[in-house]
Amino acid sequence: MLQIMTKRRKPEYKQLNFDTAMRNPERLKDVLLLIKSYEGIELNDKNLLDIVCDMYESGIVKSDEFDIKKLHNREQIQKKVIEINRTRNGDGGFPKGYQSRFWTYMRTLSEFGFVYARYNKKLLIGDVAKKLIINEIDPQEAFSLQAMKYNWRSPYKNVSNDYNYFKFIIKVLKELDKKDKKLSYNQFVVSLFSKEDNVEKFLTTIENNSFATENSVYEYLKEAYGKQNKFGTVIKDYPDTVLRMLRITGFVNIVNQGVLLIEFNHDSEKFVNYFLEKEDVFTENEKNVDIDYFNKINIIANDEMKLIKTNRNSNIEIMDYNFILNKVVSDYKLNIESILEHISNIGVRGKNLEFKYIDYPLQFEFYLSILLYLVYGETYSVRPNYKIDAYGMPISHAPGNCGDIEVVGNGIYWLLEVTLIRNKAQQLNNETANLFRHISDQEWAEKYMSLVAPYVHADTYKFFNALIVDYIREHGKSNFNAKCYTADEFIKECTSKNIFDDMKKYTHEYKQSLLNALNS
Repeated sequence: MLQIMTKRRKPEYKQLNFDTAMRNPERLKDVLLLIKSYEGIELNDKNLLDIVCDMYESGIVKSDEFDIKKLHNREQIQKKVIEINRTRNGDGGFPKGYQSRFWTYMRTLSEFGFVYARYNKKLLIGDVAKKLIINEIDPQEAFSLQAMKYNWRSPYKNVSNDYNYFKFIIKVLKELDKKDKKLSYNQFVVSLFSKEDNVEKFLTTIENNSFATENSVYEYLKEAYGKQNKFGTVIKDYPDTVLRMLRITGFVNIVNQGVLLIEFNHDSEKFVNYFLEKEDVFTENEKNVDIDYFNKINIIANDEMKLIKTNRNSNIEIMDYNFILNKVVSDYKLNIESILEHISNIGVRGKNLEFKYIDYPLQFEFYLSILLYLVYGETYSVRPNYKIDAYGMPISHAPGNCGDIEVVGNGIYWLLEVTLIRNKAQQLNNETANLFRHISDQEWAEKYMSLVAPYVHADTYKFFNALIVDYIREHGKSNFNAKCYTADEFIKECTSKNIFDDMKKYTHEYKQSLLNALNS
């Protein structure tokens, strides 16, 4: 079928950036989970309104302009969504209004080939996205795959920069690594303006210029590349989105102890070398026609999946969890008091800056893992399942169906699910039932399970209790104990080393109340 290419302005060399509305790449999985039921439907006004309303109801899109809990039916929600998005400008080929709000959450997914989303066209979801949705791969693996296929110039970026930035910056970091050097944040900002995949030229640039301050970087960029956006956009906002994307791939370590430095993560060496040896050449059609670009980038080959699984297994085999957590504690001089302060400061602007590039939900898992290590590390092995870099810093969440943190030792297996989600539906649908199936397969003298959240919805307690009953029904009188905790409750019981007794007490009392009710 003949593709009609939209006439666009002449391409220019620009700074690389991604949509600042979705700073955390991991949130894009939630978007994929939401839109999966719409695959194959036409993205017309009616269907777009349904999707955007779903985004508001699920909490993916938040608004200070209305409280969705106070709206009584779908029709009221639709009217409010139309009203508050009425002034949004058209974007990405989508009209002004809620339609362009949809594109805000599709732009990055489209650029990386996860989806094909065009106005009045059928929504398509790519191979990698589908594997991410069903937890066959995790966010780090998904983004590492797509980053190595990514082309800067595409139907979504009308620029003259025509190469794969991720491969370029990896080659830069590998060359610096040979000289035992790292890339400074200011040098990283300059890399985002590179016109071509010329590592030697860029290395010469950073050798001949000090880039000692942010102001010196900004002045250099204006002189070398002409008029630029506002200072904050060039130096802070755009680099922040790219660095977060680069971080989730697992290709880099970010060392952030006063001065932010970036280095190549050797744990990704085998994966990276495989793709550096391959040359993905995009045709002019693929760079200009969205469906051709999607078809080029969205396919996952069998050898790529084998590479991911091999890399995953080799990393697990060599992991000493307590050693890694101890290194983090030592490197950042952490203790119980400072970790509790970090937990209380999650989401507070200007706080936890040394862990800025760890997303808030992942920070919660990270801090609780360290707290558990500090309290129980001498007796138990604390095993966070999030993906880490070479310094033990979290990169992305654990793959699905395995729980967030495991604590094992002395005949005890304790599985924890940790979330910042407050929404009832999301708490209930957040893999809780799968975790009960997972713990059923464990052979330990005593088994425990906890859900920890800042706020636990009443229906989540009921659901958890029902799963306890179901577990007992399947396994008889057992050694299994479980309880939901608010963050404050958990911290209190954990720091007092009373957590196991508390779970036993709760489970026993719940079973007893159930027996009393049945016998009355």
